[in-house]
Amino acid sequence: MEGPRKRWTDAIIRPVKKTLFGEEDYSGASPIPADLDVAPIEDVARDVCALGWDDWRDYAFAREPLNGRLDDVQRKELMEAAYGCGTSWARRIAGELGSSDPLDVARGLGASVAFEERPHGQDRVLFAEFVEPDQIFVYGDALDKAQGLLDKPEVRELVGSRLRPQPLLVAHEAYHLVELSHADEVWSQTHRVDVGFGPFHNRSRLVILSELCAMAFAQELTGLPYSPYVLDVLLTYSYSAMAGTSLYREVMGYQPKDMEGELATQWQPAND
Repeated sequence: MEGPRKRWTDAIIRPVKKTLFGEEDYSGASPIPADLDVAPIEDVARDVCALGWDDWRDYAFAREPLNGRLDDVQRKELMEAAYGCGTSWARRIAGELGSSDPLDVARGLGASVAFEERPHGQDRVLFAEFVEPDQIFVYGDALDKAQGLLDKPEVRELVGSRLRPQPLLVAHEAYHLVELSHADEVWSQTHRVDVGFGPFHNRSRLVILSELCAMAFAQELTGLPYSPYVLDVLLTYSYSAMAGTSLYREVMGYQPKDMEGELATQWQPAND
């Protein structure tokens, strides 16, 4: 008999380029160069917070096993649909439960939310995890380190007051419970893409859609003015400035060349 199925939100320093949210294994990770110049945290926070929802498209889909079978038009359409799915479900669930507080939402959906110091029997850094069918674990040891970075005045001024890792992670994991309880109507579970392999075609589910919708769900519940993918970079940076810099450069490498040099001067702090 199979044990409980786990989804986890984790900060994995090696390989550095695995996403912090979800369980997709991104095999494209590369070693961190020994001579990598560490980027100042102010530059990192300013630039990633300036990115819009669609700016994370290539970064997100790089973690999709079937990414090579998709074109840019499909990816853009899927990003838009995922955002619509996540936000609409956040509004629906918050309306039904009478609260948009992530903890209220998670518990209202039937989840037990446990706050522990660190995961048992794990040799890696974990921030939170969802264990089917209804358990969410949040780990303080990792969050304390991340919170220490975000509480630096120069960082908090840039990321704004709404970026709070614990509620954001709980909201993200709560979406996976929505998927379980409404599997026949949640777009991230029902949508299929026509994927061609030579003369053969198959209607396939993309695993990244679940994570994208969870991001939008969490963003809507918490009122965050930018994508929760920002945490991928900042939480990694909180454990290793070098690893965080490598991930930051990957993210910015997906941006148009005429945009990269302008982000730092165009961004205004999100203080709401």
